[in-house]
Amino acid sequence: MNLKLLAGVSAFAFASAFAQDDYYAEDPAQEATPVAEAPAAEPAPSPYETEPVAQAPAAVAPATVAPAQNSSSLLAQLDVLRGNAYNFVGSELAATTVADQLDYPYMMALGQFLYVEPTNALGYVAFNKGLTFYGGLDNSSADVGLFTAGIATAGFGLGLDIGLSKSFVSDGDDDATVVNAGDDLGVTFAMPLGAYALSLEAGWLTIDDEVSTDNVENDYWELSLIARFTNSPSATTLGWTAGALLLRHAETTEMTMAGQSSTSASGNSRVEIDPYFNLAAQILGNDMARVMIGSNNTLGIQIYDGGDAGIKSHTEFGLQLEPNIWADFALNENFLFFGGVSHNVLLFGYESVKYVDGDKISAIQLHTERTRAQLGLRAQYKMVAVEASLTNEVYTKTVAAIFNGDNIVADLGIFLNF
Repeated sequence: MNLKLLAGVSAFAFASAFAQDDYYAEDPAQEATPVAEAPAAEPAPSPYETEPVAQAPAAVAPATVAPAQNSSSLLAQLDVLRGNAYNFVGSELAATTVADQLDYPYMMALGQFLYVEPTNALGYVAFNKGLTFYGGLDNSSADVGLFTAGIATAGFGLGLDIGLSKSFVSDGDDDATVVNAGDDLGVTFAMPLGAYALSLEAGWLTIDDEVSTDNVENDYWELSLIARFTNSPSATTLGWTAGALLLRHAETTEMTMAGQSSTSASGNSRVEIDPYFNLAAQILGNDMARVMIGSNNTLGIQIYDGGDAGIKSHTEFGLQLEPNIWADFALNENFLFFGGVSHNVLLFGYESVKYVDGDKISAIQLHTERTRAQLGLRAQYKMVAVEASLTNEVYTKTVAAIFNGDNIVADLGIFLNF
């Protein structure tokens, strides 16, 4: 049977079982401490604590008589640590995800949890032994496994990603080195700066199989540098992140014959500079739900090497916007619903190619991509939580797709919080 269908059915069967508990029994103790986005009227503990805080249970009253939960309890539940099923639109005001903590590893401090995501074949764990240590198993590109390890304190966090795939061959007369696509090395450093946070990241990724001998050396790699600065530690109803990506994409071949060397580059070799600014604001909210709107905006600039001998210069740039809507709803302390919509807008794109013979080609493009939608559910009880999400593929495919599991569960993740 299709893995995604089994995953989706399991998640919602899990949810149904919790629903019966919640209706006929007393409210469970509150499972997660509030984070910085909790209401100002209630003191907010550190957002990085994952141990449950006891709360006196209260009998569930009929909805027509009194609310089943108090507002502070439900709002706190919206900000528990989430998985990849959550916030696919990238809203700056949504709750923190495991992916966010990997980008800002100091946020792992004091966290103790296990997160496993079978649909994307990854998992992470964090634990305290004086310092907070975290690690994970994920995948780089081209089926190369990726190992992650790091340390976190309240003052800084440092993470390392390693994915190795190399071969060394010798036949006596000639030696060859093969570095496979997906060979990966990355490091991330982050620290809080009062009401703000800073993250710096560097990565080296092999993008195609490199075969090098004594006479031929192939280089197919990307070097990326990323800087991020955000108000996330203090954001309540307005959140933003400013950052930039600097990328060097190389596809070159160097040949040595009779002591003479020559280098050629493909048309994809380039330098890329992508400054960006993401913004989100809460526009609706009460004691059970909140709605945020925002836009993630990037100015992309690509300067190509001009690998074709006839090209003098090749440049592209464009302004891309990603408007988004995101919502959270806490039915009770056991069931949290979430969902959102987003699409990409190329507000202005320009490409210019100049040739050595004096010819020039330029193009301007404006384009809006198809809107994507997603709905999801988090079912949690004491120390365990399951998150699953449905994409818009459910609504655009045939009814048969619902039963064979084709593109139904976008992400399924399971938490154990300690």
